[in-house]
Amino acid sequence: MTLAERMRDSLGMVVPVWYAPDMPAERMRELLTHTLGDCELFLRPEHIVLVVDGCPQAEAPARHAAAEFAARAGSEPLVVVQPGNEGQGGAVCRGFEHLLRESRVRYLCARDADGDHDIYDLPQLFRLLVQMEEIEGHDRVAVLGQRGDLHRPMGFARGQYEALLNEITLRAVGWAMAQRGQCPDLRYCRRLPGPPDFQSGYKLYTRATAEAFVSALRTAESAQPDQQVLRWGIQFVSTVELLLAGTVFGSVYRLTYDEQPQTSFEHADNRLLAYGRQFVWLYRRLTVPMDLGLRWWDEAILAVHWATVPGGWQELLHIRDYLARECWPQTAAPPPPRRHLMF
Repeated sequence: MTLAERMRDSLGMVVPVWYAPDMPAERMRELLTHTLGDCELFLRPEHIVLVVDGCPQAEAPARHAAAEFAARAGSEPLVVVQPGNEGQGGAVCRGFEHLLRESRVRYLCARDADGDHDIYDLPQLFRLLVQMEEIEGHDRVAVLGQRGDLHRPMGFARGQYEALLNEITLRAVGWAMAQRGQCPDLRYCRRLPGPPDFQSGYKLYTRATAEAFVSALRTAESAQPDQQVLRWGIQFVSTVELLLAGTVFGSVYRLTYDEQPQTSFEHADNRLLAYGRQFVWLYRRLTVPMDLGLRWWDEAILAVHWATVPGGWQELLHIRDYLARECWPQTAAPPPPRRHLMF
Protein backbone atom coordinates (compact mmCIF):
# COMPACT_ATOMS: atom_id res chain seq x y z
CA MET A 1 0.00 0.00 0.00
CA THR A 2 1.38 3.40 -0.96
CA LEU A 3 1.56 6.26 1.51
CA ALA A 4 -1.27 8.03 -0.35
CA GLU A 5 -3.48 4.91 -0.19
CA ARG A 6 -2.68 4.44 3.49
CA MET A 7 -3.57 8.06 4.19
CA ARG A 8 -6.90 7.91 2.39
CA ASP A 9 -7.82 4.62 4.00
CA SER A 10 -6.95 5.47 7.60
CA LEU A 11 -7.21 9.25 8.14
CA GLY A 12 -10.22 10.98 9.71
CA MET A 13 -10.93 14.71 9.74
CA VAL A 14 -13.16 16.95 11.85
CA VAL A 15 -14.28 20.43 10.82
CA PRO A 16 -15.81 22.45 13.71
CA VAL A 17 -18.38 24.80 12.17
CA TRP A 18 -19.22 28.12 13.80
CA TYR A 19 -19.59 31.54 12.21
CA ALA A 20 -20.41 35.00 13.50
CA PRO A 21 -24.17 35.72 13.55
CA ASP A 22 -23.84 38.56 11.04
CA MET A 23 -22.00 36.49 8.40
CA PRO A 24 -24.15 35.97 5.28
CA ALA A 25 -25.15 32.37 4.52
CA GLU A 26 -23.55 32.60 1.09
CA ARG A 27 -20.20 33.45 2.68
CA MET A 28 -20.54 30.45 5.02
CA ARG A 29 -21.20 28.16 2.06
CA GLU A 30 -18.22 29.62 0.24
CA LEU A 31 -15.85 29.02 3.17
CA LEU A 32 -17.11 25.48 3.75
CA THR A 33 -16.94 24.59 0.07
CA HIS A 34 -13.34 25.83 0.02
CA THR A 35 -12.52 23.88 3.19
CA LEU A 36 -13.89 20.64 1.70
CA GLY A 37 -12.35 21.21 -1.71
CA ASP A 38 -10.24 18.22 -2.88
CA CYS A 39 -10.65 16.43 0.46
CA GLU A 40 -11.87 13.35 -1.44
CA LEU A 41 -8.32 12.96 -2.78
CA PHE A 42 -6.97 12.36 0.72
CA LEU A 43 -9.87 11.05 2.86
CA ARG A 44 -12.87 8.78 2.53
CA PRO A 45 -16.14 10.75 2.72
CA GLU A 46 -17.32 8.66 5.69
CA HIS A 47 -14.19 9.73 7.61
CA ILE A 48 -15.06 13.44 7.41
CA VAL A 49 -17.23 14.99 10.14
CA LEU A 50 -18.62 18.52 10.13
CA VAL A 51 -19.72 19.50 13.65
CA VAL A 52 -22.09 22.49 13.65
CA ASP A 53 -21.45 23.92 17.10
CA GLY A 54 -24.59 25.63 18.38
CA CYS A 55 -24.76 27.77 15.25
CA PRO A 56 -28.20 27.22 13.68
CA GLN A 57 -27.57 29.64 10.83
CA ALA A 58 -24.65 27.43 9.72
CA GLU A 59 -26.61 24.17 9.48
CA ALA A 60 -28.05 24.81 6.02
CA PRO A 61 -24.69 25.95 4.56
CA ALA A 62 -23.00 22.89 6.09
CA ARG A 63 -25.54 20.52 4.55
CA HIS A 64 -25.28 22.35 1.23
CA ALA A 65 -21.48 21.99 1.24
CA ALA A 66 -21.81 18.30 2.18
CA ALA A 67 -24.22 17.72 -0.73
CA GLU A 68 -21.83 19.46 -3.14
CA PHE A 69 -19.07 17.22 -1.86
CA ALA A 70 -21.22 14.10 -2.43
CA ALA A 71 -21.98 15.18 -6.01
CA ARG A 72 -18.31 14.77 -6.93
CA ALA A 73 -17.13 12.18 -4.35
CA GLY A 74 -20.08 9.79 -4.33
CA SER A 75 -21.17 10.15 -0.70
CA GLU A 76 -21.53 12.85 1.93
CA PRO A 77 -19.44 13.61 4.97
CA LEU A 78 -21.31 13.33 8.24
CA VAL A 79 -22.94 16.53 9.52
CA VAL A 80 -23.40 16.59 13.32
CA VAL A 81 -25.52 19.41 14.75
CA GLN A 82 -24.96 20.35 18.38
CA PRO A 83 -27.91 22.35 19.74
CA GLY A 84 -25.73 24.16 22.29
CA ASN A 85 -22.44 25.91 21.68
CA GLU A 86 -19.59 24.05 23.40
CA GLY A 87 -16.75 25.97 21.80
CA GLN A 88 -14.21 24.77 19.29
CA GLY A 89 -12.75 22.28 21.76
CA GLY A 90 -16.12 20.70 22.40
CA ALA A 91 -16.89 20.45 18.69
CA VAL A 92 -13.56 18.79 17.86
CA CYS A 93 -13.89 16.41 20.80
CA ARG A 94 -17.35 15.41 19.59
CA GLY A 95 -16.01 14.73 16.10
CA PHE A 96 -12.97 12.83 17.36
CA GLU A 97 -15.15 10.69 19.61
CA HIS A 98 -17.23 9.71 16.60
CA LEU A 99 -14.19 8.87 14.46
CA LEU A 100 -12.51 6.91 17.25
CA ARG A 101 -15.43 4.48 17.12
CA GLU A 102 -14.39 3.64 13.55
CA SER A 103 -11.72 0.93 13.64
CA ARG A 104 -10.32 1.89 10.22
CA VAL A 105 -9.47 5.40 11.42
CA ARG A 106 -5.92 5.30 12.78
CA TYR A 107 -5.02 8.98 12.39
CA LEU A 108 -7.06 12.12 13.06
CA CYS A 109 -6.87 15.83 12.32
CA ALA A 110 -9.05 18.93 12.65
CA ARG A 111 -9.26 21.75 10.09
CA ASP A 112 -10.86 25.16 10.61
CA ALA A 113 -14.06 25.99 8.75
CA ASP A 114 -12.67 29.24 7.35
CA GLY A 115 -10.36 27.59 4.83
CA ASP A 116 -7.14 28.61 6.59
CA HIS A 117 -5.80 25.04 6.79
CA ASP A 118 -4.80 24.02 3.27
CA ILE A 119 -5.68 20.43 2.42
CA TYR A 120 -2.49 20.07 0.36
CA ASP A 121 -0.38 20.49 3.51
CA LEU A 122 -1.98 17.40 5.02
CA PRO A 123 0.13 14.81 3.11
CA GLN A 124 3.32 16.35 4.49
CA LEU A 125 1.99 16.22 8.06
CA PHE A 126 0.92 12.63 7.47
CA ARG A 127 4.29 11.62 6.03
CA LEU A 128 6.18 12.92 9.07
CA LEU A 129 3.71 11.37 11.53
CA VAL A 130 4.08 7.92 9.94
CA GLN A 131 7.86 8.26 9.86
CA MET A 132 7.97 9.26 13.52
CA GLU A 133 5.71 6.35 14.47
CA GLU A 134 7.99 3.92 12.66
CA ILE A 135 11.24 5.38 14.03
CA GLU A 136 10.02 5.67 17.63
CA GLY A 137 8.32 2.27 17.63
CA HIS A 138 5.19 3.61 19.36
CA ASP A 139 2.14 5.72 18.56
CA ARG A 140 2.55 8.48 21.17
CA VAL A 141 3.40 11.01 18.48
CA ALA A 142 1.77 14.10 16.94
CA VAL A 143 2.69 16.63 14.24
CA LEU A 144 2.26 20.41 14.25
CA GLY A 145 1.55 22.40 11.11
CA GLN A 146 3.99 25.24 11.84
CA ARG A 147 3.34 28.71 10.45
CA GLY A 148 6.36 30.43 8.96
CA ASP A 149 5.28 33.72 10.56
CA LEU A 150 2.85 34.29 13.42
CA HIS A 151 2.18 37.95 12.70
CA ARG A 152 1.00 37.95 9.11
CA PRO A 153 -2.01 35.68 9.68
CA MET A 154 -2.97 36.97 13.13
CA GLY A 155 -1.70 40.52 13.38
CA PHE A 156 1.14 41.86 15.49
CA ALA A 157 -0.47 41.69 18.94
CA ARG A 158 -1.78 38.17 18.72
CA GLY A 159 1.43 36.91 17.14
CA GLN A 160 3.40 38.34 20.04
CA TYR A 161 1.14 36.73 22.63
CA GLU A 162 1.28 33.34 20.96
CA ALA A 163 5.08 33.48 20.91
CA LEU A 164 5.01 34.42 24.61
CA LEU A 165 2.64 31.54 25.36
CA ASN A 166 4.86 29.05 23.52
CA GLU A 167 7.98 30.19 25.40
CA ILE A 168 6.44 30.05 28.87
CA THR A 169 4.69 26.76 28.13
CA LEU A 170 8.04 25.15 27.34
CA ARG A 171 9.64 26.63 30.46
CA ALA A 172 6.83 25.53 32.75
CA VAL A 173 6.35 22.06 31.29
CA GLY A 174 10.11 21.51 31.19
CA TRP A 175 10.36 22.49 34.86
CA ALA A 176 7.50 20.16 35.83
CA MET A 177 8.90 17.21 33.87
CA ALA A 178 12.43 17.76 35.21
CA GLN A 179 11.14 17.07 38.70
CA ARG A 180 10.54 13.49 37.61
CA GLY A 181 13.72 13.21 35.57
CA GLN A 182 12.16 13.87 32.16
CA CYS A 183 11.98 16.63 29.56
CA PRO A 184 9.85 17.44 26.49
CA ASP A 185 10.98 15.49 23.45
CA LEU A 186 11.23 18.03 20.61
CA ARG A 187 13.79 16.36 18.35
CA TYR A 188 11.43 16.37 15.38
CA CYS A 189 10.58 20.04 15.89
CA ARG A 190 14.09 21.43 16.01
CA ARG A 191 14.67 21.09 12.29
CA LEU A 192 12.65 24.30 11.96
CA PRO A 193 13.85 27.58 13.53
CA GLY A 194 12.21 29.04 16.62
CA PRO A 195 10.02 27.37 19.23
CA PRO A 196 7.43 24.82 18.10
CA ASP A 197 4.14 26.39 16.98
CA PHE A 198 2.04 24.72 19.66
CA GLN A 199 -0.85 27.18 19.17
CA SER A 200 -1.28 26.17 15.54
CA GLY A 201 -4.73 24.70 14.97
CA TYR A 202 -3.49 22.39 12.23
CA LYS A 203 -2.24 19.22 13.93
CA LEU A 204 -2.24 15.52 13.12
CA TYR A 205 -2.67 12.80 15.74
CA THR A 206 -2.52 9.04 16.03
CA ARG A 207 -5.45 7.29 17.68
CA ALA A 208 -3.51 7.23 20.96
CA THR A 209 -2.73 10.94 20.98
CA ALA A 210 -6.23 11.83 19.71
CA GLU A 211 -7.70 9.90 22.65
CA ALA A 212 -5.33 11.75 24.98
CA PHE A 213 -6.38 15.05 23.35
CA VAL A 214 -10.06 14.35 24.06
CA SER A 215 -9.35 13.12 27.59
CA ALA A 216 -7.28 16.22 28.40
CA LEU A 217 -10.01 18.65 27.34
CA ARG A 218 -12.89 16.70 28.87
CA THR A 219 -11.02 16.29 32.17
CA ALA A 220 -10.06 19.97 32.33
CA GLU A 221 -13.64 21.01 31.58
CA SER A 222 -15.02 18.72 34.29
CA ALA A 223 -12.47 19.91 36.83
CA GLN A 224 -13.28 23.61 36.29
CA PRO A 225 -16.66 23.92 34.53
CA ASP A 226 -16.81 27.64 35.30
CA GLN A 227 -13.62 28.25 33.28
CA GLN A 228 -15.16 27.10 29.95
CA VAL A 229 -11.98 25.31 28.93
CA LEU A 230 -13.58 23.86 25.79
CA ARG A 231 -13.97 27.39 24.40
CA TRP A 232 -10.32 28.47 24.68
CA GLY A 233 -8.18 25.46 25.60
CA ILE A 234 -8.31 23.38 22.44
CA GLN A 235 -4.66 23.95 21.48
CA PHE A 236 -3.18 25.03 24.81
CA VAL A 237 -4.61 22.56 27.33
CA SER A 238 -4.26 19.59 25.00
CA THR A 239 -0.64 20.47 24.17
CA VAL A 240 0.36 20.83 27.82
CA GLU A 241 -1.19 17.49 28.75
CA LEU A 242 0.28 15.69 25.74
CA LEU A 243 3.75 17.04 26.53
CA LEU A 244 3.43 16.01 30.17
CA ALA A 245 2.39 12.52 29.05
CA GLY A 246 5.57 12.19 26.99
CA THR A 247 4.14 12.72 23.50
CA VAL A 248 6.81 13.24 20.85
CA PHE A 249 5.94 16.24 18.65
CA GLY A 250 7.17 16.97 15.16
CA SER A 251 6.85 20.10 13.00
CA VAL A 252 6.19 20.70 9.31
CA TYR A 253 5.78 24.10 7.67
CA ARG A 254 2.26 24.86 6.44
CA LEU A 255 0.52 27.56 4.45
CA THR A 256 -1.70 30.20 6.04
CA TYR A 257 -3.58 33.31 5.01
CA ASP A 258 -2.11 36.80 5.35
CA GLU A 259 -5.04 37.45 7.67
CA GLN A 260 -7.76 35.23 9.07
CA PRO A 261 -11.30 35.37 7.65
CA GLN A 262 -12.75 35.58 11.17
CA THR A 263 -11.20 36.23 14.57
CA SER A 264 -12.18 37.65 17.97
CA PHE A 265 -8.79 38.79 19.25
CA GLU A 266 -8.53 42.33 17.90
CA HIS A 267 -9.32 44.16 21.13
CA ALA A 268 -7.19 44.46 24.26
CA ASP A 269 -9.97 43.19 26.56
CA ASN A 270 -10.18 40.02 24.48
CA ARG A 271 -6.43 39.51 24.68
CA LEU A 272 -6.37 39.99 28.44
CA LEU A 273 -9.05 37.36 28.90
CA ALA A 274 -7.94 34.95 26.18
CA TYR A 275 -4.27 34.80 27.14
CA GLY A 276 -4.45 35.66 30.84
CA ARG A 277 -6.61 32.67 31.67
CA GLN A 278 -4.31 30.33 29.75
CA PHE A 279 -1.30 31.39 31.81
CA VAL A 280 -3.38 31.04 34.98
CA TRP A 281 -4.50 27.54 33.99
CA LEU A 282 -0.89 26.53 33.23
CA TYR A 283 0.51 27.75 36.54
CA ARG A 284 -2.31 26.24 38.56
CA ARG A 285 -2.09 22.92 36.70
CA LEU A 286 1.64 22.62 37.40
CA THR A 287 1.57 24.24 40.89
CA VAL A 288 4.23 26.73 39.87
CA PRO A 289 5.62 28.80 42.82
CA MET A 290 5.19 32.55 42.54
CA ASP A 291 8.85 33.55 42.46
CA LEU A 292 9.53 31.17 39.59
CA GLY A 293 6.33 31.85 37.64
CA LEU A 294 6.73 35.62 37.74
CA ARG A 295 10.42 35.41 36.91
CA TRP A 296 9.56 33.47 33.73
CA TRP A 297 6.96 36.09 32.88
CA ASP A 298 9.22 39.08 33.61
CA GLU A 299 12.06 37.66 31.52
CA ALA A 300 9.80 36.69 28.63
CA ILE A 301 8.01 40.02 28.31
CA LEU A 302 11.32 41.86 28.03
CA ALA A 303 11.97 39.89 24.85
CA VAL A 304 8.65 40.59 23.06
CA HIS A 305 8.35 43.66 20.86
CA TRP A 306 4.79 44.20 22.08
CA ALA A 307 6.36 45.75 25.20
CA THR A 308 7.70 48.60 23.04
CA VAL A 309 4.43 49.73 21.40
CA PRO A 310 2.27 52.41 23.09
CA GLY A 311 0.31 50.74 25.86
CA GLY A 312 1.95 47.34 25.30
CA TRP A 313 4.05 47.31 28.48
CA GLN A 314 1.06 48.36 30.58
CA GLU A 315 -1.05 45.60 29.02
CA LEU A 316 1.58 42.99 29.82
CA LEU A 317 1.77 44.23 33.42
CA HIS A 318 -2.02 44.09 33.63
CA ILE A 319 -1.89 40.41 32.70
CA ARG A 320 0.92 39.92 35.24
CA ASP A 321 -1.29 41.41 37.99
CA TYR A 322 -4.15 39.15 36.93
CA LEU A 323 -1.82 36.15 36.98
CA ALA A 324 -0.57 36.98 40.49
CA ARG A 325 -4.09 37.56 41.86
CA GLU A 326 -5.46 34.33 40.44
CA CYS A 327 -2.52 32.05 41.21
CA TRP A 328 -1.10 33.43 44.46
CA PRO A 329 -3.84 35.63 45.99
CA GLN A 330 -2.34 35.69 49.49
CA THR A 331 1.10 36.88 48.40
CA ALA A 332 2.15 40.36 47.30
CA ALA A 333 3.69 40.49 43.85
CA PRO A 334 5.66 43.73 43.30
CA PRO A 335 5.88 44.83 39.65
CA PRO A 336 9.18 44.31 37.87
CA PRO A 337 11.35 47.37 37.36
CA ARG A 338 11.76 48.39 33.74
CA ARG A 339 15.15 49.95 33.26
CA HIS A 340 15.84 51.75 30.02
CA LEU A 341 19.31 50.52 29.12
CA MET A 342 21.53 51.01 26.12
CA PHE A 343 21.98 47.84 24.12
